[in-house]
Amino acid sequence: MSLPFHTFGPETNLLHGGQEPDPATGSRAVPIYQTTSYVFNDTEHAQNLFSLAEPGNIYSRIGNPTVDVFEQRIALLEDGAAAVATASGMSAITMAILNVAKAGDDIVTSTNLYGGTYNLFVHTLPRYGINVHFVEGEDPESFAKAITPHTKAIFAETIGNPSLNILDIEAIADVAHDHHIPFIIDNTFATPYVCRPIDWGADIVVHSATKWIGGHGTAIGGVVVDSGRFNWNHEKFPGFTEPDESYNGIRFGVDAGPAAFAIKLRVQLLRDIGACLSPQNAFLLLQGLETLHLRVKTHANQALEIAEYLNQHEGVEWVNYPGLKDHPTHTLAEKYFHYGHGSIVVFGIKGGRDAGRKLIDQSTIWSHVANVGDAKSLIIHPASTTHQQLSHENLSKSGVTEELVRLSVGLESVEDLIQDLDNAIYHANGFRKSYGKSKHAAEPVLSSSLDRSNGELRKRVIGIVCASSLLVEQHKLERLGFDVVSFSNMEELQRETNVNWDIVYVEEADEEILNIAKEVKPTLLWSRKPINHEDAAIISGVSLYEAVVNIRSGKDLSTSLVSV
Repeated sequence: MSLPFHTFGPETNLLHGGQEPDPATGSRAVPIYQTTSYVFNDTEHAQNLFSLAEPGNIYSRIGNPTVDVFEQRIALLEDGAAAVATASGMSAITMAILNVAKAGDDIVTSTNLYGGTYNLFVHTLPRYGINVHFVEGEDPESFAKAITPHTKAIFAETIGNPSLNILDIEAIADVAHDHHIPFIIDNTFATPYVCRPIDWGADIVVHSATKWIGGHGTAIGGVVVDSGRFNWNHEKFPGFTEPDESYNGIRFGVDAGPAAFAIKLRVQLLRDIGACLSPQNAFLLLQGLETLHLRVKTHANQALEIAEYLNQHEGVEWVNYPGLKDHPTHTLAEKYFHYGHGSIVVFGIKGGRDAGRKLIDQSTIWSHVANVGDAKSLIIHPASTTHQQLSHENLSKSGVTEELVRLSVGLESVEDLIQDLDNAIYHANGFRKSYGKSKHAAEPVLSSSLDRSNGELRKRVIGIVCASSLLVEQHKLERLGFDVVSFSNMEELQRETNVNWDIVYVEEADEEILNIAKEVKPTLLWSRKPINHEDAAIISGVSLYEAVVNIRSGKDLSTSLVSV
């Protein structure tokens, strides 16, 4: 799929990369090849496949046509030579390390890591003889000093966790290459649409596709991308230079070409460990990829707006987001990122651990889960959940302080997210901040003629009082779905004691009407003519029908309504 002198943009590759319409059926969507094995053309064909003399499908643990489209698409997005999909992000990281390191070797990494990766490096890899040297922060010199003759790779994350510091990819890549070791980078938090580490010298890129690539919290998966740039034909990597007897003595660093790393990982580790991606999950992840470019922009824009809001909130001690200009690595984010600065926001709530717990319990739209990268907004207070067993001192060492709250900003209305967050903060520590884009008080009542509050469903009821001039609006409001009842005076309406009035609509609210309204207690008292009164439940200054039309047309009511 190419045109002369033209390179497809990432948006096109997200939808078409790695796929042509199915030759047998013409299917435009990627088919799900739900099969374990594949028929060989003849014995010679089978022999060639098993000896790696020609490409093709043998068994879905090693390769599957649906998974292959996903792999090719990711490789295109990252500008890699090849990609290998895995059962999860953690299996992608594990196999990327095992592909270069063995017992007696070590790797160098930063302390700013995803918790699962940290556990792998601290507890699991050392059990198998692979040591991990941790570097505080992301300073290139610190990485260089930690490298030993046994170091086989540098590993880091594009966006550190929980610091959200942006890695200086180019500088760390230079350190790795000066010592002839590969630079492996986890690009999950940035996504291949926002950042392409290979462009800046990274050799291997890994993703937890579970997160933003899938984007909907429906499938677990991972992927390893081989840049095709690193020279594996070096004595430092005997696994690439010595013959593999299980494949007729092939030497991957000599015989396999630019995609040597990916081929070795697939035919050795995926074959033997078996952490392969299922065709069904590959299909779901492909569905996510098709809208990645649309989602990440909204994620990032909303994350920035929420970060800026929290930065001005008295109930918040600090805010950490790379998109804020005072973030210590904002300049690096501007260098390496396109289309925003990610969708993770970390902040400290005033009141510490207790306030953090209360904040979580009071959140309604934000889902309390330990995941990130969903279309839905997610929230967690690590000190009372994932890190609850740690002492105050150990919390500080991990970077997870008692007041820290992590947000994964989703795709809901940003106004709703901020209102929900502000309400939760208020119940947690008593501080509240007004939001400039808050909905007008009339919007919840007028946006729908149905009331769904308290788990019930009913039509909203409007009482029109006194003025015959308002009756011309009655039929219009009824056509919009409201129950409308007209009265000649407020006393008549007052006698209807069994009705919950959503709106009482009058031409002008005089003192008598105001007094009766206090007894009737409508949700809104609507006066067509402007009035001056201290009662905050009164809306005045425009026709009720016009207000409903404005709301349903998506217009801002604050410019046409007066709340008094």
